[in-house]
Amino acid sequence: MLSTFPRTSITGRPRSRWAQRLLLLAAGCALSLGVQAQATITMASTTSTEQSGLFAHLLPAFKAASGIDIKVVALGTGQALDMGRRGDADVLFVHDKVAEAKFVADGFGVKRHPVMYNDFVVIGPKGDPAGVRGKDIVQALKKLAAANA
Repeated sequence: MLSTFPRTSITGRPRSRWAQRLLLLAAGCALSLGVQAQATITMASTTSTEQSGLFAHLLPAFKAASGIDIKVVALGTGQALDMGRRGDADVLFVHDKVAEAKFVADGFGVKRHPVMYNDFVVIGPKGDPAGVRGKDIVQALKKLAAANA
């Protein structure tokens, strides 16, 4: 999600698909208001994304491609959105589609860009002793819980 308070412009080419998406987010943020370049932009992100190691992997490539540092502030989604409302973040990396749409509709953001999504899967032995292969995830989890598996 792009804040309406960007502070930089971005150039260069990303080295990976995720770096490209991150670059696109930051570039859109910067170019949306045509502001002058600065050496650092601030991204408010969820703690889960920060803790996943994704940024540690992507940001060095982004820095090499753009010359711009990204300061990541890891918070809960609500706190990250509040940070954006105050103008303390250039880019928001959060996961609450409804709250993000409201953030943009209320004039705090320029545009929402879907970057990734979660898939929750059940992984078990190849023989499928619990008999949950191919089942609806809710039914599979209920069956696993009932079997104490």
